[in-house]
Amino acid sequence: MIHSQKQVKNAGMTLVEVVFAAALLLLVFGAIMSAFQTITSLIGSSKAQAGAVALANEKMEYIRSLSYDSVGTISGIPNGPIPQTSSKSLNGIAYTERVLIEYIDDPKDGTGASDSNAILADYKLAKVTYSWYEKGNSKSISLLSNIVPRGIETSTGGGTLRVNVFDAKALPVSGASVRVYNNTGTSSLIDTIRYTNTAGVAIFSGAPARSGYQITATNVGYSTDQTYSASTTNPNPVTPHVAVLKNQVSTMNFQIDVLSNLTINVQDVPITNSFEDVLSDMTKVATSSRIAVSGGVASLSSISGNYVATGTLISTTITPNPLLSWDSLSYEALVPSGTTMKVHIYGAVGTSTPILLPNSVLSNNSLGFTPGSISLKTIPVATYPTLVLKANLYSSSSSATPALSSWKVGYTNSKTVLVGVPVSITGAKKISANASAPVYKYIKSLTTNSSGSILFSNIEWGVYDIQVSASYSVAEACKNIPYILGPGLSKTVTLNLTPAAAQSLRVTVVDTSGYEVPNASLTLSNGGFNQSKITSACGQTFFGSGVSVASDYSLTASAFGYTTQTITPISIAGNEVLVVTLIVGS
Repeated sequence: MIHSQKQVKNAGMTLVEVVFAAALLLLVFGAIMSAFQTITSLIGSSKAQAGAVALANEKMEYIRSLSYDSVGTISGIPNGPIPQTSSKSLNGIAYTERVLIEYIDDPKDGTGASDSNAILADYKLAKVTYSWYEKGNSKSISLLSNIVPRGIETSTGGGTLRVNVFDAKALPVSGASVRVYNNTGTSSLIDTIRYTNTAGVAIFSGAPARSGYQITATNVGYSTDQTYSASTTNPNPVTPHVAVLKNQVSTMNFQIDVLSNLTINVQDVPITNSFEDVLSDMTKVATSSRIAVSGGVASLSSISGNYVATGTLISTTITPNPLLSWDSLSYEALVPSGTTMKVHIYGAVGTSTPILLPNSVLSNNSLGFTPGSISLKTIPVATYPTLVLKANLYSSSSSATPALSSWKVGYTNSKTVLVGVPVSITGAKKISANASAPVYKYIKSLTTNSSGSILFSNIEWGVYDIQVSASYSVAEACKNIPYILGPGLSKTVTLNLTPAAAQSLRVTVVDTSGYEVPNASLTLSNGGFNQSKITSACGQTFFGSGVSVASDYSLTASAFGYTTQTITPISIAGNEVLVVTLIVGS
Protein backbone atom coordinates (compact mmCIF):
# COMPACT_ATOMS: atom_id res chain seq x y z
CA MET A 1 0.00 0.00 0.00
CA ILE A 2 1.34 3.45 -0.92
CA HIS A 3 1.21 6.26 1.74
CA SER A 4 1.58 9.94 1.15
CA GLN A 5 4.54 11.87 2.61
CA LYS A 6 2.19 13.57 5.07
CA GLN A 7 0.91 10.22 6.32
CA VAL A 8 4.46 8.97 6.90
CA LYS A 9 5.24 12.00 9.08
CA ASN A 10 2.16 11.39 11.20
CA ALA A 11 3.10 7.77 11.79
CA GLY A 12 5.68 8.48 14.58
CA MET A 13 7.36 11.13 16.83
CA THR A 14 10.17 13.39 15.72
CA LEU A 15 13.49 13.55 17.64
CA VAL A 16 12.53 16.92 19.10
CA GLU A 17 9.28 15.49 20.42
CA VAL A 18 11.12 12.54 21.99
CA VAL A 19 13.62 14.84 23.75
CA PHE A 20 10.81 17.09 24.98
CA ALA A 21 8.83 14.12 26.32
CA ALA A 22 11.89 12.72 28.09
CA ALA A 23 12.63 16.09 29.68
CA LEU A 24 9.02 16.37 30.82
CA LEU A 25 9.16 12.91 32.38
CA LEU A 26 12.42 13.75 34.17
CA LEU A 27 10.89 16.95 35.50
CA VAL A 28 7.81 15.16 36.78
CA PHE A 29 9.73 12.27 38.34
CA GLY A 30 12.31 14.70 39.77
CA ALA A 31 9.56 16.62 41.51
CA ILE A 32 8.09 13.40 42.81
CA MET A 33 11.47 12.24 44.14
CA SER A 34 12.15 15.62 45.74
CA ALA A 35 8.77 15.56 47.42
CA PHE A 36 9.42 11.98 48.55
CA GLN A 37 12.79 12.93 50.04
CA THR A 38 11.26 15.92 51.80
CA ILE A 39 8.47 13.79 53.25
CA THR A 40 10.99 11.13 54.32
CA SER A 41 13.15 13.77 55.99
CA LEU A 42 10.16 15.26 57.78
CA ILE A 43 9.08 11.83 58.96
CA GLY A 44 12.60 11.11 60.25
CA SER A 45 12.78 14.45 62.01
CA SER A 46 9.36 14.03 63.55
CA LYS A 47 10.30 10.53 64.66
CA ALA A 48 13.48 11.79 66.37
CA GLN A 49 11.67 14.68 68.03
CA ALA A 50 8.82 12.46 69.18
CA GLY A 51 11.33 10.06 70.72
CA ALA A 52 13.09 12.93 72.51
CA VAL A 53 9.79 14.23 73.88
CA ALA A 54 8.82 10.75 75.08
CA LEU A 55 12.15 10.28 76.85
CA ALA A 56 11.99 13.76 78.38
CA ASN A 57 8.46 13.18 79.69
CA GLU A 58 9.53 9.85 81.14
CA LYS A 59 12.52 11.44 82.89
CA MET A 60 10.43 14.33 84.19
CA GLU A 61 7.85 11.92 85.61
CA TYR A 62 10.66 10.07 87.38
CA ILE A 63 11.93 13.33 88.88
CA ARG A 64 8.44 14.26 90.07
CA SER A 65 8.09 10.83 91.71
CA LEU A 66 11.05 11.49 94.01
CA SER A 67 10.70 13.10 97.39
CA TYR A 68 11.54 16.81 97.41
CA ASP A 69 14.77 16.26 99.36
CA SER A 70 15.88 13.58 96.85
CA VAL A 71 15.48 15.76 93.73
CA GLY A 72 19.04 16.55 92.73
CA THR A 73 21.90 15.46 90.50
CA ILE A 74 25.00 13.43 91.27
CA SER A 75 27.70 15.89 92.52
CA GLY A 76 25.29 18.73 91.80
CA ILE A 77 23.66 21.49 93.79
CA PRO A 78 21.32 20.15 95.08
CA ASN A 79 22.79 16.68 95.31
CA GLY A 80 20.72 13.63 94.39
CA PRO A 81 20.62 10.31 92.51
CA ILE A 82 20.12 11.70 88.96
CA PRO A 83 23.16 11.73 86.60
CA GLN A 84 23.93 15.18 85.21
CA THR A 85 24.74 13.70 81.78
CA SER A 86 23.95 10.30 80.28
CA SER A 87 23.29 8.60 76.93
CA LYS A 88 19.97 7.15 75.76
CA SER A 89 18.85 5.31 72.63
CA LEU A 90 15.36 4.95 71.21
CA ASN A 91 14.24 3.65 67.80
CA GLY A 92 17.86 3.51 66.67
CA ILE A 93 18.47 7.19 67.51
CA ALA A 94 21.20 8.14 69.99
CA TYR A 95 20.35 10.93 72.44
CA THR A 96 22.37 12.82 75.01
CA GLU A 97 20.46 13.45 78.22
CA ARG A 98 21.30 16.44 80.40
CA VAL A 99 19.55 17.15 83.68
CA LEU A 100 19.81 20.41 85.59
CA ILE A 101 18.35 20.74 89.05
CA GLU A 102 18.79 24.09 90.75
CA TYR A 103 17.34 25.98 93.67
CA ILE A 104 15.30 29.07 92.84
CA ASP A 105 15.18 32.15 95.03
CA ASP A 106 11.63 33.35 94.37
CA PRO A 107 11.47 37.16 94.06
CA LYS A 108 8.02 37.23 95.69
CA ASP A 109 9.61 37.22 99.15
CA GLY A 110 12.72 39.12 98.11
CA THR A 111 15.98 37.83 96.75
CA GLY A 112 19.47 37.53 98.20
CA ALA A 113 20.06 39.67 101.24
CA SER A 114 16.57 41.20 100.80
CA ASP A 115 14.78 37.87 101.24
CA SER A 116 12.13 38.49 103.94
CA ASN A 117 12.64 35.10 105.63
CA ALA A 118 16.35 34.67 104.77
CA ILE A 119 15.52 31.43 102.95
CA LEU A 120 17.05 31.62 99.48
CA ALA A 121 16.22 28.10 98.30
CA ASP A 122 12.46 28.56 97.88
CA TYR A 123 11.93 25.67 95.45
CA LYS A 124 13.72 23.60 92.82
CA LEU A 125 13.68 23.93 89.04
CA ALA A 126 14.14 20.77 86.98
CA LYS A 127 15.28 21.06 83.36
CA VAL A 128 15.61 17.98 81.18
CA THR A 129 17.28 18.35 77.78
CA TYR A 130 17.61 15.70 75.07
CA SER A 131 19.88 16.42 72.10
CA TRP A 132 20.66 14.43 68.97
CA TYR A 133 22.27 14.86 65.56
CA GLU A 134 20.25 15.05 62.39
CA LYS A 135 22.19 15.24 59.10
CA GLY A 136 25.17 16.65 60.94
CA ASN A 137 23.15 19.32 62.73
CA SER A 138 22.52 19.32 66.46
CA LYS A 139 18.87 19.28 67.55
CA SER A 140 17.44 19.43 71.05
CA ILE A 141 14.27 19.76 73.11
CA SER A 142 13.90 20.74 76.77
CA LEU A 143 11.23 20.34 79.44
CA LEU A 144 11.09 22.43 82.62
CA SER A 145 9.19 21.91 85.82
CA ASN A 146 9.09 23.56 89.24
CA ILE A 147 9.50 21.11 92.11
CA VAL A 148 7.84 22.62 95.17
CA PRO A 149 8.15 21.26 98.73
CA ARG A 150 4.92 19.93 100.29
CA GLY A 151 5.17 22.22 103.30
CA ILE A 152 6.68 25.63 103.74
CA GLU A 153 10.08 26.39 102.22
CA THR A 154 13.02 25.16 104.29
CA SER A 155 16.58 26.31 104.92
CA THR A 156 18.07 22.88 104.32
CA GLY A 157 19.40 24.10 100.99
CA GLY A 158 22.32 25.91 102.62
CA GLY A 159 23.55 29.19 101.11
CA THR A 160 23.84 30.76 97.68
CA LEU A 161 26.90 31.15 95.49
CA ARG A 162 26.65 33.99 92.95
CA VAL A 163 29.26 34.17 90.19
CA ASN A 164 29.58 37.27 87.99
CA VAL A 165 31.59 36.91 84.76
CA PHE A 166 32.84 40.00 82.92
CA ASP A 167 35.02 40.62 79.88
CA ALA A 168 38.11 42.83 79.64
CA LYS A 169 35.92 45.95 79.48
CA ALA A 170 33.94 44.86 82.56
CA LEU A 171 30.89 44.01 80.40
CA PRO A 172 28.87 40.87 81.26
CA VAL A 173 29.69 37.64 79.43
CA SER A 174 26.61 35.52 78.71
CA GLY A 175 26.84 31.78 78.09
CA ALA A 176 30.10 31.43 80.04
CA SER A 177 30.69 28.05 81.65
CA VAL A 178 31.04 28.22 85.44
CA ARG A 179 32.21 25.04 87.16
CA VAL A 180 31.87 24.63 90.93
CA TYR A 181 33.82 21.83 92.60
CA ASN A 182 34.00 20.88 96.29
CA ASN A 183 35.32 17.70 97.84
CA THR A 184 35.73 18.96 101.40
CA GLY A 185 34.02 17.57 104.48
CA THR A 186 32.29 14.25 104.87
CA SER A 187 29.27 15.07 102.71
CA SER A 188 28.91 14.29 99.01
CA LEU A 189 31.16 15.52 96.23
CA ILE A 190 29.99 18.64 94.37
CA ASP A 191 31.00 18.98 90.71
CA THR A 192 28.52 20.91 88.60
CA ILE A 193 28.42 23.43 85.75
CA ARG A 194 26.06 26.33 85.16
CA TYR A 195 26.05 28.90 82.36
CA THR A 196 25.82 32.64 82.87
CA ASN A 197 22.68 34.49 81.86
CA THR A 198 22.52 37.67 79.76
CA ALA A 199 23.67 39.65 82.81
CA GLY A 200 26.78 37.44 83.06
CA VAL A 201 25.54 35.81 86.26
CA ALA A 202 25.43 32.15 87.31
CA ILE A 203 23.52 31.35 90.52
CA PHE A 204 24.14 28.25 92.65
CA SER A 205 21.35 28.42 95.21
CA GLY A 206 21.17 25.84 97.97
CA ALA A 207 24.90 25.15 98.01
CA PRO A 208 25.78 23.19 101.17
CA ALA A 209 27.41 25.38 103.81
CA ARG A 210 31.09 24.51 103.71
CA SER A 211 34.46 25.99 102.76
CA GLY A 212 36.75 25.20 99.84
CA TYR A 213 34.47 25.84 96.85
CA GLN A 214 36.65 25.83 93.74
CA ILE A 215 35.29 27.95 90.88
CA THR A 216 36.42 28.06 87.26
CA ALA A 217 34.92 30.41 84.65
CA THR A 218 35.60 30.11 80.92
CA ASN A 219 33.97 30.02 77.50
CA VAL A 220 34.79 28.52 74.11
CA GLY A 221 37.75 30.45 72.68
CA TYR A 222 38.05 32.52 75.88
CA SER A 223 40.61 32.73 78.65
CA THR A 224 40.02 31.11 82.04
CA ASP A 225 39.70 32.73 85.46
CA GLN A 226 39.48 30.73 88.64
CA THR A 227 40.08 30.42 92.37
CA TYR A 228 43.35 28.94 93.61
CA SER A 229 44.43 26.64 96.42
CA ALA A 230 47.00 27.81 98.94
CA SER A 231 50.24 25.86 98.47
CA THR A 232 53.93 26.03 99.23
CA THR A 233 54.52 27.84 95.91
CA ASN A 234 51.49 30.09 96.35
CA PRO A 235 50.80 30.44 100.08
CA ASN A 236 48.65 33.55 99.66
CA PRO A 237 46.51 33.30 96.50
CA VAL A 238 44.90 36.46 95.11
CA THR A 239 41.62 34.58 94.63
CA PRO A 240 41.34 31.77 97.18
CA HIS A 241 38.61 29.14 97.21
CA VAL A 242 35.26 30.31 98.57
CA ALA A 243 33.22 29.45 101.63
CA VAL A 244 29.41 29.29 101.54
CA LEU A 245 27.50 30.14 104.73
CA LYS A 246 23.99 29.03 105.54
CA ASN A 247 21.34 31.50 104.36
CA GLN A 248 24.05 33.83 103.03
CA VAL A 249 25.05 34.87 99.51
CA SER A 250 28.71 34.50 98.57
CA THR A 251 29.58 36.56 95.48
CA MET A 252 32.62 36.08 93.25
CA ASN A 253 33.71 38.11 90.21
CA PHE A 254 35.77 36.75 87.31
CA GLN A 255 37.12 38.29 84.09
CA ILE A 256 37.55 36.35 80.84
CA ASP A 257 37.77 37.37 77.21
CA VAL A 258 38.62 36.10 73.72
CA LEU A 259 42.11 34.62 73.45
CA SER A 260 44.83 36.30 71.39
CA ASN A 261 48.03 35.41 69.54
CA LEU A 262 51.39 37.15 69.87
CA THR A 263 54.15 36.61 67.31
CA ILE A 264 57.66 37.74 68.21
CA ASN A 265 60.19 38.24 65.40
CA VAL A 266 63.81 38.30 66.50
CA GLN A 267 66.58 39.77 64.36
CA ASP A 268 69.94 41.46 64.44
CA VAL A 269 70.03 45.27 64.39
CA PRO A 270 68.99 46.05 60.78
CA ILE A 271 71.15 48.08 58.42
CA THR A 272 69.35 51.38 57.84
CA ASN A 273 69.95 54.42 55.69
CA SER A 274 68.17 57.53 54.51
CA PHE A 275 67.63 60.00 51.68
CA GLU A 276 67.99 63.53 53.02
CA ASP A 277 67.98 66.91 51.33
CA VAL A 278 68.85 70.00 53.37
CA LEU A 279 68.22 72.14 50.26
CA SER A 280 71.62 73.76 50.17
CA ASP A 281 71.40 73.46 46.37
CA MET A 282 69.29 71.86 43.60
CA THR A 283 71.27 68.57 43.54
CA LYS A 284 68.41 66.45 44.94
CA VAL A 285 65.62 68.43 43.24
CA ALA A 286 64.21 66.88 40.07
CA THR A 287 61.86 69.69 39.04
CA SER A 288 60.31 72.79 40.53
CA SER A 289 57.72 75.34 39.54
CA ARG A 290 57.67 78.89 40.94
CA ILE A 291 60.05 77.83 43.71
CA ALA A 292 63.30 79.50 44.77
CA VAL A 293 66.01 77.53 46.58
CA SER A 294 68.36 79.76 48.52
CA GLY A 295 70.03 79.85 51.91
CA GLY A 296 69.04 76.27 52.77
CA VAL A 297 65.29 76.74 52.22
CA ALA A 298 62.83 76.29 49.36
CA SER A 299 60.13 78.97 49.21
CA LEU A 300 57.71 80.51 46.75
CA SER A 301 59.25 82.66 44.02
CA SER A 302 58.72 86.39 44.15
CA ILE A 303 57.91 88.75 41.32
CA SER A 304 58.67 92.40 41.94
CA GLY A 305 58.90 91.69 45.66
CA ASN A 306 55.55 89.81 45.83
CA TYR A 307 55.35 86.08 46.43
CA VAL A 308 53.40 83.95 43.96
CA ALA A 309 50.34 82.12 45.26
CA THR A 310 51.42 78.53 44.57
CA GLY A 311 54.49 76.49 43.79
CA THR A 312 55.69 72.88 43.68
CA LEU A 313 58.98 71.11 44.40
CA ILE A 314 59.69 67.50 43.39
CA SER A 315 62.63 65.46 44.71
CA THR A 316 64.84 63.18 42.69
CA THR A 317 63.82 59.51 42.76
CA ILE A 318 64.66 57.52 45.88
CA THR A 319 65.61 53.95 44.90
CA PRO A 320 67.54 52.14 47.66
CA ASN A 321 69.31 48.90 46.77
CA PRO A 322 68.89 46.62 48.62
CA LEU A 323 65.57 47.66 50.14
CA LEU A 324 63.84 45.76 52.91
CA SER A 325 61.28 48.33 54.08
CA TRP A 326 60.32 51.97 53.90
CA ASP A 327 60.43 53.38 57.41
CA SER A 328 59.61 57.06 57.82
CA LEU A 329 59.28 60.52 56.29
CA SER A 330 60.09 63.67 58.19
CA TYR A 331 60.36 67.25 57.06
CA GLU A 332 60.94 70.63 58.64
CA ALA A 333 59.34 73.81 57.42
CA LEU A 334 58.34 77.27 58.50
CA VAL A 335 54.65 77.86 57.74
CA PRO A 336 53.58 81.44 58.63
CA SER A 337 49.95 82.44 59.08
CA GLY A 338 48.14 82.63 55.75
CA THR A 339 50.37 79.99 54.17
CA THR A 340 50.17 76.22 53.78
CA MET A 341 52.55 73.43 52.88
CA LYS A 342 51.62 69.84 52.13
CA VAL A 343 53.94 67.00 51.16
CA HIS A 344 52.70 64.03 49.13
CA ILE A 345 54.48 60.78 48.32
CA TYR A 346 54.52 59.25 44.86
CA GLY A 347 55.61 55.75 43.93
CA ALA A 348 57.14 54.35 40.77
CA VAL A 349 58.04 50.92 39.42
CA GLY A 350 61.09 50.90 37.15
CA THR A 351 61.02 53.80 34.70
CA SER A 352 57.27 54.34 34.93
CA THR A 353 55.87 57.76 35.78
CA PRO A 354 55.43 58.09 39.56
CA ILE A 355 51.82 57.98 40.77
CA LEU A 356 50.33 59.35 43.96
CA LEU A 357 50.25 56.52 46.52
CA PRO A 358 46.62 55.70 47.33
CA ASN A 359 45.30 56.19 50.86
CA SER A 360 44.89 52.42 51.13
CA VAL A 361 48.68 52.18 50.98
CA LEU A 362 49.54 55.37 52.89
CA SER A 363 46.73 56.87 54.93
CA ASN A 364 45.95 60.58 54.29
CA ASN A 365 48.45 60.82 51.44
CA SER A 366 45.86 62.42 49.15
CA LEU A 367 45.36 65.26 51.66
CA GLY A 368 49.09 65.66 52.17
CA PHE A 369 51.24 65.78 55.29
CA THR A 370 52.11 68.76 57.45
CA PRO A 371 55.62 69.18 58.91
CA GLY A 372 56.67 66.44 61.31
CA SER A 373 57.21 62.66 61.14
CA ILE A 374 55.13 60.13 59.21
CA SER A 375 55.48 56.33 59.26
CA LEU A 376 55.97 54.70 55.84
CA LYS A 377 55.87 51.12 57.16
CA THR A 378 52.66 50.36 55.27
CA ILE A 379 54.18 50.96 51.81
CA PRO A 380 54.93 47.57 50.15
CA VAL A 381 58.45 47.63 48.75
CA ALA A 382 57.67 44.99 46.12
CA THR A 383 55.02 47.27 44.61
CA TYR A 384 56.80 50.57 45.19
CA PRO A 385 60.61 50.15 45.14
CA THR A 386 60.98 53.83 44.22
CA LEU A 387 59.54 56.89 45.97
CA VAL A 388 59.36 60.56 45.02
CA LEU A 389 58.55 63.49 47.31
CA LYS A 390 56.41 66.40 46.17
CA ALA A 391 55.87 69.59 48.16
CA ASN A 392 52.98 71.93 47.39
CA LEU A 393 53.39 75.47 48.75
CA TYR A 394 50.49 77.91 49.02
CA SER A 395 50.09 81.49 50.21
CA SER A 396 47.10 83.80 50.44
CA SER A 397 49.40 86.77 51.08
CA SER A 398 51.88 88.26 48.61
CA SER A 399 54.16 89.12 51.53
CA ALA A 400 54.39 85.66 53.13
CA THR A 401 55.68 82.28 51.99
CA PRO A 402 56.09 78.83 53.55
CA ALA A 403 59.71 77.65 53.59
CA LEU A 404 60.87 74.03 53.39
CA SER A 405 64.25 73.60 55.11
CA SER A 406 64.79 69.82 54.86
CA TRP A 407 63.12 66.51 54.20
CA LYS A 408 64.22 62.96 54.87
CA VAL A 409 63.08 59.42 54.01
CA GLY A 410 64.40 56.61 56.20
CA TYR A 411 64.52 52.99 55.02
CA THR A 412 65.95 49.61 55.99
CA ASN A 413 68.41 47.95 53.65
CA SER A 414 68.66 44.51 55.23
CA LYS A 415 68.31 42.41 58.38
CA THR A 416 69.49 39.05 59.68
CA VAL A 417 67.01 36.86 61.53
CA LEU A 418 68.28 35.17 64.67
CA VAL A 419 67.58 31.44 64.96
CA GLY A 420 67.50 29.43 68.19
CA VAL A 421 67.23 32.40 70.55
CA PRO A 422 65.32 31.66 73.80
CA VAL A 423 62.54 34.16 74.40
CA SER A 424 60.13 34.19 77.33
CA ILE A 425 57.05 36.25 78.04
CA THR A 426 55.58 37.00 81.45
CA GLY A 427 52.08 38.36 81.95
CA ALA A 428 51.62 41.07 84.54
CA LYS A 429 48.62 39.29 86.11
CA LYS A 430 49.47 37.61 89.40
CA ILE A 431 47.78 34.74 91.22
CA SER A 432 49.66 35.46 94.43
CA ALA A 433 49.08 38.32 96.85
CA ASN A 434 52.62 38.01 98.18
CA ALA A 435 54.43 41.10 96.88
CA SER A 436 57.88 39.84 97.85
CA ALA A 437 57.47 36.53 95.98
CA PRO A 438 54.91 37.07 93.19
CA VAL A 439 53.46 34.11 91.30
CA TYR A 440 52.50 35.08 87.77
CA LYS A 441 49.50 33.62 85.98
CA TYR A 442 51.30 33.21 82.65
CA ILE A 443 55.00 32.53 82.01
CA LYS A 444 56.21 30.71 78.91
CA SER A 445 59.56 30.27 77.16
CA LEU A 446 60.09 29.24 73.53
CA THR A 447 62.95 29.36 71.01
CA THR A 448 62.94 31.17 67.67
CA ASN A 449 62.44 28.98 64.60
CA SER A 450 64.31 29.01 61.27
CA SER A 451 62.52 32.27 60.39
CA GLY A 452 63.54 33.93 63.65
CA SER A 453 59.94 33.86 64.89
CA ILE A 454 57.97 32.55 67.85
CA LEU A 455 54.19 32.25 68.11
CA PHE A 456 52.65 32.45 71.56
CA SER A 457 49.14 31.28 70.72
CA ASN A 458 45.88 31.39 72.68
CA ILE A 459 47.04 33.72 75.44
CA GLU A 460 44.80 36.11 77.31
CA TRP A 461 44.78 39.86 77.07
CA GLY A 462 47.06 41.83 79.34
CA VAL A 463 50.47 43.44 79.72
CA TYR A 464 53.43 41.21 78.82
CA ASP A 465 57.11 41.64 79.53
CA ILE A 466 59.44 40.01 77.01
CA GLN A 467 62.87 38.67 77.97
CA VAL A 468 65.59 37.29 75.68
CA SER A 469 68.72 35.21 76.20
CA ALA A 470 71.34 36.79 78.44
CA SER A 471 73.67 36.77 75.41
CA TYR A 472 71.75 39.71 73.93
CA SER A 473 70.46 43.15 74.76
CA VAL A 474 67.26 44.48 73.18
CA ALA A 475 68.33 47.43 71.05
CA GLU A 476 64.80 48.05 69.76
CA ALA A 477 61.36 46.58 70.46
CA CYS A 478 58.69 47.51 67.98
CA LYS A 479 56.13 47.83 69.53
CA ASN A 480 57.62 48.86 72.84
CA ILE A 481 57.77 46.47 75.79
CA PRO A 482 56.15 45.80 78.18
CA TYR A 483 53.60 45.13 75.43
CA ILE A 484 49.87 45.71 75.90
CA LEU A 485 47.89 42.93 74.17
CA GLY A 486 44.14 43.35 73.69
CA PRO A 487 41.56 40.52 73.57
CA GLY A 488 40.80 38.67 70.33
CA LEU A 489 43.84 40.00 68.43
CA SER A 490 46.82 38.65 66.52
CA LYS A 491 49.75 41.01 66.99
CA THR A 492 53.46 41.06 66.18
CA VAL A 493 56.43 42.47 68.11
CA THR A 494 59.83 42.75 66.42
CA LEU A 495 62.96 42.66 68.56
CA ASN A 496 66.28 43.96 67.26
CA LEU A 497 69.05 42.41 69.34
CA THR A 498 72.66 43.36 69.86
CA PRO A 499 75.39 41.50 71.78
CA ALA A 500 74.79 41.89 75.49
CA ALA A 501 75.95 45.18 76.98
CA ALA A 502 76.79 45.40 80.67
CA GLN A 503 75.21 48.86 80.81
CA SER A 504 72.81 50.37 78.30
CA LEU A 505 69.84 52.69 77.88
CA ARG A 506 66.99 52.04 75.44
CA VAL A 507 64.88 55.15 74.89
CA THR A 508 61.39 55.32 73.37
CA VAL A 509 60.06 58.74 72.37
CA VAL A 510 56.28 59.19 72.19
CA ASP A 511 53.82 62.07 71.94
CA THR A 512 51.09 62.80 74.48
CA SER A 513 48.77 60.32 72.69
CA GLY A 514 51.32 57.54 73.08
CA TYR A 515 52.31 57.43 69.40
CA GLU A 516 55.99 56.89 68.58
CA VAL A 517 58.00 59.88 67.33
CA PRO A 518 60.54 58.83 64.66
CA ASN A 519 63.58 60.94 63.72
CA ALA A 520 63.71 62.61 67.14
CA SER A 521 67.17 63.78 68.19
CA LEU A 522 68.51 62.36 71.47
CA THR A 523 71.70 63.32 73.27
CA LEU A 524 72.90 61.34 76.30
CA SER A 525 75.71 62.86 78.33
CA ASN A 526 77.48 63.12 81.66
CA GLY A 527 80.90 64.43 82.69
CA GLY A 528 82.83 61.96 80.56
CA PHE A 529 80.30 60.84 77.94
CA ASN A 530 78.40 62.55 75.12
CA GLN A 531 76.55 60.70 72.39
CA SER A 532 73.78 61.76 69.97
CA LYS A 533 71.41 59.49 68.06
CA ILE A 534 68.17 59.62 66.02
CA THR A 535 65.08 57.55 66.88
CA SER A 536 63.99 54.85 64.44
CA ALA A 537 60.60 54.48 62.75
CA CYS A 538 59.43 52.94 66.04
CA GLY A 539 60.56 56.00 67.98
CA GLN A 540 63.44 54.19 69.68
CA THR A 541 67.21 54.34 69.96
CA PHE A 542 69.83 52.45 71.96
CA PHE A 543 72.83 53.72 73.85
CA GLY A 544 75.22 50.85 74.55
CA SER A 545 78.78 51.43 73.49
CA GLY A 546 80.74 53.49 76.01
CA VAL A 547 77.95 53.63 78.59
CA SER A 548 79.18 53.00 82.13
CA VAL A 549 77.68 52.80 85.59
CA ALA A 550 76.74 56.33 86.68
CA SER A 551 73.87 58.22 88.27
CA ASP A 552 74.39 61.65 86.69
CA TYR A 553 73.39 61.09 83.05
CA SER A 554 71.31 63.73 81.27
CA LEU A 555 69.15 63.08 78.21
CA THR A 556 67.93 65.81 75.85
CA ALA A 557 65.15 64.93 73.38
CA SER A 558 63.93 67.15 70.56
CA ALA A 559 61.86 66.82 67.39
CA PHE A 560 60.42 69.28 64.92
CA GLY A 561 57.10 70.63 66.17
CA TYR A 562 57.71 69.55 69.77
CA THR A 563 59.06 71.22 72.87
CA THR A 564 62.57 70.04 73.76
CA GLN A 565 62.70 67.90 76.91
CA THR A 566 65.68 67.34 79.22
CA ILE A 567 65.59 64.51 81.73
CA THR A 568 68.12 64.52 84.54
CA PRO A 569 69.50 62.85 86.52
CA ILE A 570 69.35 59.38 84.98
CA SER A 571 70.94 56.39 86.70
CA ILE A 572 72.37 53.57 84.60
CA ALA A 573 73.48 50.41 86.36
CA GLY A 574 72.51 47.68 83.89
CA ASN A 575 70.11 47.52 80.96
CA GLU A 576 67.80 50.46 81.56
CA VAL A 577 64.65 51.50 79.69
CA LEU A 578 63.24 55.03 79.47
CA VAL A 579 60.11 56.48 77.84
CA VAL A 580 60.22 60.19 76.95
CA THR A 581 57.00 62.08 76.16
CA LEU A 582 57.28 65.11 73.90
CA ILE A 583 54.70 67.87 73.99
CA VAL A 584 53.61 69.70 70.85
CA GLY A 585 55.06 73.18 70.82
CA SER A 586 57.31 75.54 68.95
